Amino acid sequence: MTRMPAVARRLLCCAPAHSSGAPAPQLAGFTLIELMVVVLLVALVTAAVVVGVGNLRGASVQAEAGKVAVAVRYLYNLSVLTGRAHRLVIDVDAGAWWGEEQTSADPCEAFLLPGNEPDKPARKGKGKAGTDEADAPPSDSGFEAAKSQLLQRSDLDKGIRFLGVMTTHQQEPSDRGQAFVYFFPNGTTEHALIWLKEDDVEDADAMTVEVQPLQGTARLHKVKIEADKSFAPAKGDG
Repeated sequence: MTRMPAVARRLLCCAPAHSSGAPAPQLAGFTLIELMVVVLLVALVTAAVVVGVGNLRGASVQAEAGKVAVAVRYLYNLSVLTGRAHRLVIDVDAGAWWGEEQTSADPCEAFLLPGNEPDKPARKGKGKAGTDEADAPPSDSGFEAAKSQLLQRSDLDKGIRFLGVMTTHQQEPSDRGQAFVYFFPNGTTEHALIWLKEDDVEDADAMTVEVQPLQGTARLHKVKIEADKSFAPAKGDG
């Protein structure tokens, strides 16, 4: 009688015992429907991420425009409470803004607007980051930097820039240098348009911060609002 090899005997001893009527266990697998559902979920998540990145950039522009709008209202209130004119300074080239207050105590000067003069070049000084390259407000303009921390120099987020500024004391929009929006102690301000845009997206729509002349508030538009005839200089102006 032929003897069974030792290796075969060990395998038979270690094998699990099954009753003659019980089926052998089978490995579970994915059905075609389950695989299709997984592929669909992956596609939806990928699409949501792509859309979310685009919305994030757009939200960043809106956030910067919102900061400017808050500064507008704050400057309006300060002018009324202190009896001194204030102004919002927009540095188009540097992509920054800050608030300034009138240095003169003469009440008559509080209501004087600058003439149709060209924008003054920015003076080098210590900026937000403490570097000499940053532009500081000019010191010889009858205004000085506001003392409030809320009106200190604020730089736009990376990738966002000012397209320009238009106010009622300008003959044409300022697309470079510094532009100014004035607020007066009698509770009025200039009608102004401040345009912001994503710097590296050519087809992105610009946002407009519109300063309301009587309410001292700012309205945000998700498009570029062009200056209409209300910004035209009065007859007789140079």
